[in-house]
Amino acid sequence: MSGSRRPFALRALICLKIVEEIVDNLRPWKGGKSVAAITAAVNDQLGVLLKLAPLQAKLFDRARNRAHAKKLDDALSEVETLLASAPGALAWFLFDPLPRPTLTEDGELHQVIPSIENIELTYRARADSFSAELKRLRKVCARAVDPGFGSHPNYDHAKHLCAWHALGLMRELSDRKITGTKDSAFRVVTGLLYEAVSGQPDADLKRACDSVLQDVDQRSGTD
Repeated sequence: MSGSRRPFALRALICLKIVEEIVDNLRPWKGGKSVAAITAAVNDQLGVLLKLAPLQAKLFDRARNRAHAKKLDDALSEVETLLASAPGALAWFLFDPLPRPTLTEDGELHQVIPSIENIELTYRARADSFSAELKRLRKVCARAVDPGFGSHPNYDHAKHLCAWHALGLMRELSDRKITGTKDSAFRVVTGLLYEAVSGQPDADLKRACDSVLQDVDQRSGTD
């Protein structure tokens, strides 16, 4: 049991040290906030980041999306084929055009029978609507296969996510200037957040930081 607890305890200790370093690199703090307030804010952001990073990696996994889309498209294609070849009675009940019976005040079932023309129109509308939805789903699958949903396999979502969170911490808590230079607080805080997420200290976060700052500049230019 002690062995299973050790990795968790070690990670908690590392995160505690990382939070202390982030708090220190955010000096001077905005609004004369206390070290307790700054530490609490950093802990909150780090907690969100530790949950969000693995979820984002799964969400934007292009290879995983593509593989599943291929399977789903095959299944949808099979459904289309089976629907087109469904025998009469089954086809009728799949898109039953008759309105549901209603219960009268006397407790009897009352069935309204539309005209033959309305029955045919209702049946065709239901069948066509379902067919259109199948086609829409297959188009989505086709886009997931080519060009694909998600980012390039070499794109590190965690690095860019850490850079965005570092930017948020800098804006909210620090009076230091936000720049992408090597030893800037922004780069250092981004690196510390990434270490907490990935376990990799001293990773190169230049590209992620530059990308975030460029994105911010572009958004500012459109405001």
